[in-house]
Amino acid sequence: MATERPEEELSSTPTASGQDSAAMYPGTSPASEGLVERTTDSVFVLAFIANLILVIANASLFVFADWIRWLHDRTPHGGPWREQLAGNVVQVGLIMAITGRLFLGRSIDRFGVRRVWLTMCVLAITAGVLFLTATRFSIVIYLARMMYATGLAGMFTCSAFHIQSQVATHRRTEFLALLGSSGFLGMIGGTQLAQYLLRSVTRDGGPADRFYPLLFQLVLGCLLIHGAIVIRLTWRDPLPSREVPRPTLLVMMRRHWPGMTMLVAMVMGTVFTVPSLYLKRFATHQGLSGIAVFWTVYAITALCVRVASARASQNLGRHRMILIGLTGQGVGLLALVPVQSEYHVIPAAILCGIGHAFLFPSMVSLGSGRFPPEYRGSGTNLTLGFLDLGSALSAPMLGWIIDLRMFSGVGFRPMFTAAGLVALSVAALWYFTHRDSHDHEETGAAN
Repeated sequence: MATERPEEELSSTPTASGQDSAAMYPGTSPASEGLVERTTDSVFVLAFIANLILVIANASLFVFADWIRWLHDRTPHGGPWREQLAGNVVQVGLIMAITGRLFLGRSIDRFGVRRVWLTMCVLAITAGVLFLTATRFSIVIYLARMMYATGLAGMFTCSAFHIQSQVATHRRTEFLALLGSSGFLGMIGGTQLAQYLLRSVTRDGGPADRFYPLLFQLVLGCLLIHGAIVIRLTWRDPLPSREVPRPTLLVMMRRHWPGMTMLVAMVMGTVFTVPSLYLKRFATHQGLSGIAVFWTVYAITALCVRVASARASQNLGRHRMILIGLTGQGVGLLALVPVQSEYHVIPAAILCGIGHAFLFPSMVSLGSGRFPPEYRGSGTNLTLGFLDLGSALSAPMLGWIIDLRMFSGVGFRPMFTAAGLVALSVAALWYFTHRDSHDHEETGAAN
C-alpha cells in the first residue's frame, strides 16, 4: 500500500528540546523570540483575530450568486439568466488565483511572508472597491473577482504558512486546527451579519437594492482591518536569506509531490463550492427564508469538533482524519437532497461541519509536510492551490447540472447527489490506498 513519507525525513535536525528551529522558516519572526507554545501568545492571538475578520468578510458573500443575478437583471440586453453564469465568474477568479499560486509560494520563500501578505491585502481591498461601485454586470465583475480570489487565496496561504512556521513541527497540525477554528466563528459572524443587513433593509421598507452597497461596505471594512492586523503581526519578521537556492515550483512538485492529498484538496474545493455558491440559490428556489441556519450550525459544529479534537493528528493520525472528513462532507451533501424547509438543513450542516473540522488541517499538514522547512511556503501554497483548482473546475460544472433541460433548469438535488458521491468515492479510494499508512504525528502522542 502507498505510504506517506514522514515529515522528519524532510525536516532539519531537531534541537535538544526536540523542536525544530523556527529560524528555518524564512521571513518569520520566532528565530529570535522562540516558538509559540500557548494559544495566549500574542502572535497566535493576532493571527486568530486576523483570520476571523477575513472569514467574516468572505462568509458574508454567500449571496454572491444572488448579487450576480441582481446585476444581470439591471443590465440592458443581458439575455436570459443561467445559474452557470455565477459559476463562470467564480471559475475565472479561481483560475487567476491558481495562476498566481505558481508564483506565490516562491515569493513567500524569497521575499518573506510579510511583503507577500500585504500585497495580497491590497489586491483584495481593490476588488472590494470595485464590487462596491458596480451597478451593472460587465467585464469589470470578472476583473474584480480575479483580484479578490487571488488576494484571498494569498492571504489564507500566508496565514497558514505563518502559523506553521511559529510552532514546533509535531504541533503544526494542532495549531493550524486551532487557528482554523476562528474561521468557523467567522462563518457564523459573516452569514449572520449579511442576513441581518438584508432583513433590516427590507423591514424598514427600503428597497432591497440598498442591501448590496451595505454588504460590500462591510466586506471592505473587514479587509482593511485585516490588513492593519497583518502589519502589526509581521512587524518584526526578518527578510529571508536570498543566498538559499530556490528551485521552481515544477521542480519542487516533482521532488516533493504530496500524492493523493492533492486529489483530496480538489474534492474539498468541490464540496465547499456547493454551499458557498449554490445553496443560497437553492433556498431562493425553495422559498426558504435564508441559509444562515445552515452556516451557523455548520460553524458551531465544526468549531466544537475542532477544539475537542485539536490533538486528533496525534491520537487518530492524519490519514484517518482525512477519511472521516471526506465521509462526513459526502454524506452531508446527500443530506441536502430531501430538504424542504429551512431547518431541514441542520443534519447536513452538522455532517459537513464535522467533515470540515477533520479534513482541512490534516490535508494542509500532510500536503505541506512533504516539503522541507525552507520551502514550506510553497508546500502550503500548492495544497491550497489544488483546493482552488477543485472549486474552479466544479463551479461551472455544478451550475451546468442545475441548468440541464432534463431537470427543467432547477436540478439542485441532482447536483447535491453528484457532489456527495464524488466525495464518498474519493473517501473509499483513500481508505484502500492508505489503510496501512503510518503517520509520524500519531506516534508522537505515544512517545
